[in-house]
Amino acid sequence: SIQLHSQKLVYKSNGNILDSENQKITPNQVREILKGNQQLLADYNDGRSKKTAGNILLIGGLGFLTADLVKGVTASGISQTPIGGGQYALKDEKNSYPSLLTYIGVAAIIIAIPVKIGFSKKIKNVVTEYNNQNAIGNKQFESTKVDLITNSNGVGLRLTLK
Repeated sequence: SIQLHSQKLVYKSNGNILDSENQKITPNQVREILKGNQQLLADYNDGRSKKTAGNILLIGGLGFLTADLVKGVTASGISQTPIGGGQYALKDEKNSYPSLLTYIGVAAIIIAIPVKIGFSKKIKNVVTEYNNQNAIGNKQFESTKVDLITNSNGVGLRLTLK
């Protein structure tokens, strides 16, 4: 635990964070490291939420585009409509590709791009701030106190970290 809190973090692509030994750190371990600084923890959690939202928008947009493309390719444009007495008339329908699904998919992909860029910047900033904080010490202990203790058994020093 002490080793985790004293190491330098490295940001890699797609929100992955590595420790100083180039070992990937899980998001829960990163949260454990950042629990001492609530602002950095909140920014990290916000970045992870943006990553999830961006992934949902991107995958959903691609899904809508694919679904509408498949619908457009498989639609024949000709349907049978009943005219009575068991007979059917062929009716030529206008193929309506692209439909609303395509426009929704394109909009979702366009929205996903800045969201995914934003999460990456937010997590990079958290890693940079954490490393800067460790470089200057950031008052890891609010107060340190050294006392000289004497008793019948001898003399000693007591170090108090708060």
